[in-house]
Amino acid sequence: MISLLIMHAKLVIFVFLPLSLLLLLIGTMNFQQGYVEAQSNSTQTFTAPNHTFNLNYPLDWEIAPRNSTFPYYGETTALALRPIMDEPVTPLNETLFSISVSDVKRLLEDNESLPEEFLDKLVSDKISSFEDPSSTYGNLNVKLLGNNYTTLGDQPAKELTFLSQNIGTFEVDTYTIYNGQLYHVNFMGPQSKMSEMYKQFQQIKDSFRFSP
Repeated sequence: MISLLIMHAKLVIFVFLPLSLLLLLIGTMNFQQGYVEAQSNSTQTFTAPNHTFNLNYPLDWEIAPRNSTFPYYGETTALALRPIMDEPVTPLNETLFSISVSDVKRLLEDNESLPEEFLDKLVSDKISSFEDPSSTYGNLNVKLLGNNYTTLGDQPAKELTFLSQNIGTFEVDTYTIYNGQLYHVNFMGPQSKMSEMYKQFQQIKDSFRFSP
């Protein structure tokens, strides 16, 4: 009788020990898979030094350096982001997301215009520049793809989408006004890369939030 119990105990251990190890292995695999997915879907957060806005951007993007041969930063540029690239960066393969901030409170007051009217005129003037030979876009054979109302950080915004056909550059300009400041979000890059980059641009733009 005792020998039978010992055999039964050995059988139980033999059957259930591998099963417990299997369950442990499956649990570990699921944990590891979840960790990898969390890493691949995670982002970094940028907060403006003056805490006026913040946004999230992918781990495989970086803040563009200020001491660069490319003019990432102008007088009003608050942030410039670019994908991390394994190949040398040139104007022909560069993808860039930037935010510029300008004080337009005085302009709005002097012209007695509402923010919506100001944005409409701003966009209209830019579209007119596409046909002006003396402008930056005048000789680039620009094709207008979209002129829409949208939002940026839950604020009403205007958005232009266009293609500079002579150099193969796809570009999106998004404008909004918040607390007397004009926020200009610009996204540009080679047309050949837009199928893979445009989705990331939208995710970055959708994460944009004004700080209270």
